[in-house]
Amino acid sequence: MKRMIGAAIANWFRKPENREKAKQTAKQMAEKYQNRKKSSKKSPSR
Repeated sequence: MKRMIGAAIANWFRKPENREKAKQTAKQMAEKYQNRKKSSKKSPSR
């Protein structure tokens, strides 16, 4: 089962447009994480 999932993901990544989508999503997630980190540092200063 794991092998099939891995093969499906590898096959999906073969298309360049899918690779671009994945990169964009990764960037967005990283930005959200950074923003969450920044905002959480500001809040506990009560």
